[in-house]
Amino acid sequence: MKLLFAHPQAGAADLLGSQLSRSGPDSDGIVTVQHRDRLFARLEEPFDVVAVHTGLFYDSYPWDWMPEIRRKQPQARVVVAPDEAVYDSFMLEALTRLAETLGFAVLPLGGTEQETFEALAASVEGRSVRRATGDKRSGIVVAVWSASSKDGATTVAVNTALALASANRLRVGLIDANLRNPEIRSQLNLTETDRSQFKLRPKLQTHTLQPEDLLDSCMTYRKMNGLHILTGSPRRDTALDMTPEMMAHLLQTARSVFDVTLVDLNAYPDNAATVCTVRGADIRWLVAQNNYASYRTSWREWFDCYWKYCGLTPSDISLILNRTSADDKPERIADALHMSLGASIPNVPGGLGMKAVHEGVPLYLLPKAEPFTEAIDGLAASLTKRAEGDVQGTELAPGRRHKPGWISRLSALFG
Repeated sequence: MKLLFAHPQAGAADLLGSQLSRSGPDSDGIVTVQHRDRLFARLEEPFDVVAVHTGLFYDSYPWDWMPEIRRKQPQARVVVAPDEAVYDSFMLEALTRLAETLGFAVLPLGGTEQETFEALAASVEGRSVRRATGDKRSGIVVAVWSASSKDGATTVAVNTALALASANRLRVGLIDANLRNPEIRSQLNLTETDRSQFKLRPKLQTHTLQPEDLLDSCMTYRKMNGLHILTGSPRRDTALDMTPEMMAHLLQTARSVFDVTLVDLNAYPDNAATVCTVRGADIRWLVAQNNYASYRTSWREWFDCYWKYCGLTPSDISLILNRTSADDKPERIADALHMSLGASIPNVPGGLGMKAVHEGVPLYLLPKAEPFTEAIDGLAASLTKRAEGDVQGTELAPGRRHKPGWISRLSALFG
């Protein structure tokens, strides 16, 4: 296979070569260029595959150069890697539509550098991306974010984590990755100010975070020793300092420590914490309310201008319809969004359903929130099955159910 690889970054060819399989092109079969003029000059030769990074065309429109590549290489498989340093949803729309017309493949946005070159190598070789395997413990990661601000992602993440921990079966991690507006610390009245994500920044930057470092930065909640909470940083101005590589390293470490890690995220895909967690999660919960501004306007606009370019489809996501009433039809809303329905969570009367915690007590523990609690228990049971590899049935294993009623949940907290 003869490959023409056009990328403005010095050393990009070595990064690509490290990801190619032994059956892929050897060094003699890869022609590398770093400038557009050299690219078009080499296009006069026949190639099997042409891989192009759009950074070479930072001042050109897609319709100026993409058809020319196809004209010069009618037989070649062409792979396009978008430049993530410059985001423009209109140009991405033009790029993807032209690519579909011309038969080009376009790599998804939002990955780390390693993930991007893995995807590039896989596309060059016409295979799926290989997932790393090994003997290390690997828990599941659940991304929880809202269709629109204040739809209840924190409510779902916090209370599901409490439900999992109260069953005392799994080691549960709860990460507040809503770095611009972290609320879990204040909502659960966690007073240890020396523990947060901020102290992990140096080890995340150098990719040296160890499981014991993560556990040492987490807090436990009351008597739930199986629940480990990593709060957000008090330095909210540093939210954009979190890079894709740092977030991927944090999630990788969390997988090695916890059976289930729930990650509470910002509603908007304008930061690496949200983007990388949603892309890399095993389970994705979009929390929405039954109103037009939430599940139709906000979600659909964000999906159309960003999420679809990350390689996600609605079928990759489960809808959690929050604060529902008896008249709502959650199945119809899920069908309209082309998603599966993960749960319909009824509103707690008296306005309590607007927050994950009421007067310092999580909704999961309130005696008058039984319908809410039952819905959260259903979510927790589904995660327990997934984490334990149980694909049979829908209930907890016999003899391992947690006791019914709010008194038993309080006992898990206070002993």
